[in-house]
Amino acid sequence: MARMPAPRVIVIGGGVAGLTVAHELAERGFGVDVYEARGSFGGKARSQPVPETGTAGRRDLPGEHGFRFYPRFYRHVIDQMARIPVGPGTVADTLKPTTEAAIALIDDDTWYRFSRKKLTTPYSILETLEIFFQNLDFDAQDVTVFGAKLLQFATACDARRLAEYEQVSWWTFLEAEQCSEKFQRQLRGIPRMMVAMDAQRGSARTIGVISVQLLRDFSFTGMQNDRTLGGPTTQMWIEPWLAHLQSMGVTVHAGQPIAGIEVADGRISGLRLPSGRRVTGDHYVLAVPMESAIALLTTELGMLDPQLERLRVLQVDDLVSWMSGIQYFLYEDVPLVRGHLFFPDSPWALTAVSQPQFWRDLGLFRRVYGDGTVGGLISVDISDWGTPGKLIPKPAKECTRQEIADEVWWQLKAALNGVGEGGTILSDELLHSWHLDDDLDILPGGGPTTNSSRLLVHPPGSWALRPEAASTIPNLALAGDYVRTHTNIASMESACEAGRRAANVILDRAGSSARRADVWPLEEPAFRALKWLDHQLFQAGRPHLFELLGIRQAVRAAAVIRRAEELLGLAKLDDWADQYKLTTIVKVILARLGVR
Repeated sequence: MARMPAPRVIVIGGGVAGLTVAHELAERGFGVDVYEARGSFGGKARSQPVPETGTAGRRDLPGEHGFRFYPRFYRHVIDQMARIPVGPGTVADTLKPTTEAAIALIDDDTWYRFSRKKLTTPYSILETLEIFFQNLDFDAQDVTVFGAKLLQFATACDARRLAEYEQVSWWTFLEAEQCSEKFQRQLRGIPRMMVAMDAQRGSARTIGVISVQLLRDFSFTGMQNDRTLGGPTTQMWIEPWLAHLQSMGVTVHAGQPIAGIEVADGRISGLRLPSGRRVTGDHYVLAVPMESAIALLTTELGMLDPQLERLRVLQVDDLVSWMSGIQYFLYEDVPLVRGHLFFPDSPWALTAVSQPQFWRDLGLFRRVYGDGTVGGLISVDISDWGTPGKLIPKPAKECTRQEIADEVWWQLKAALNGVGEGGTILSDELLHSWHLDDDLDILPGGGPTTNSSRLLVHPPGSWALRPEAASTIPNLALAGDYVRTHTNIASMESACEAGRRAANVILDRAGSSARRADVWPLEEPAFRALKWLDHQLFQAGRPHLFELLGIRQAVRAAAVIRRAEELLGLAKLDDWADQYKLTTIVKVILARLGVR
């Protein structure tokens, strides 16, 4: 009896989401074609070599959309890398740990490093905050309130987070208007710098979840914490990935945009290329960024799937923000710190990494890249494009490319030179050249700038607008960082998770017996007693315990419950078999604090 041919899958989009779909399905015997509109693969993660800068056999200077940052909670991306062979190991083996971080302030001439500290209990999140905010001279009351609100979020049940915290901004949830103006600047800046989120626009549910993850990551030490790549992204990850996919039979089509999606009898019948040629498969995956997906959605597709119709009519400008990168190439290397530099008071919400220190396995930087005169590289992410600069009093969106480069360089020098580490760290004499993200379209005379790689910022209520990976169209699946995922933030981790979800949709629909692609939920500090209590309060229509008590008593209540957990061994329980102990603890605490 002849074997049935393997199903053929066409993936639209060759970024992290699309390549993940191809990887998971090719491993399970599916035939896959990947169509990518750009001439190179990787999407926002791809490198952007600076043309004609490499001489004498060296590679061109490595530009990027932004520096690469792999927090500890990134499981899907790291697992994907661990299955891509390169040399004697895998791509995951080439990652380099960032063992410290630093904060540099423009206005206060402060620059200090902090190393990670091993913390052992769920409540250590408050100690982590102390590590991050140390030496910043904030009002103690501001830090206490912020810590209590973060603990409130961390101890809220999932149902409350979705029903209540998804509907308000992080700014509103934190009651930020009651904090000092200085602390408000930090509350606005830190989410932008760390996760390209906007505290005033992003939902409390989204930013709260990721804030807990990042603070939890700060409390771990060792090789499996925050990591960065050991070289340019395309060289270290995308090129080996493409080679591996092609070795498994995946066919990749670069510079091949899709002009239209055709429908017949309630199914996708084929794709139309700009040349007019049609391509067909058994299953299709739409794995392009949200704006590109919307451009391909028609009224006919919207009539077949309500979630596609919701997506089709979205006002994208209300949902997105910018995070774009600029690289400064230096005559000499300036390592700065073995990790990330945060600039909390920079007008344009900058973060940076000095990269050659992590790339030494490739050889001396000046021998590998450029014309032999470049020895250093500082990669900077710009996350605020709407606030005027200090040297150039215009928002980045209104600046020329040169003005953006001049302003960011000025902000770096203002924060890093002077007191703290001492002396002049960055000087104009060090600067060889710079590269600004290719996805920015900037007119010669300055803005308005357009950006083809914008990021979803998850405004309140946006979860309801976003699609699942499974379309109701029976041979269409969706992937991309706007698809609903556990990660729930615009990132390569979310894109990778969405790609796995789309692959699983196709495996289910094809009736495959192959093991499904792994999809992991985020892990959070236990807080079992408080989360159980909040679930009871939410079911009864009551506010969170911290809101019932007020901030001062809330912190006290948390300490009491923590102590009760320790005494009764509840922190180590794997299930809720002993509900009597918990109920007794909660009743005693509420009675002592006068809450009925």
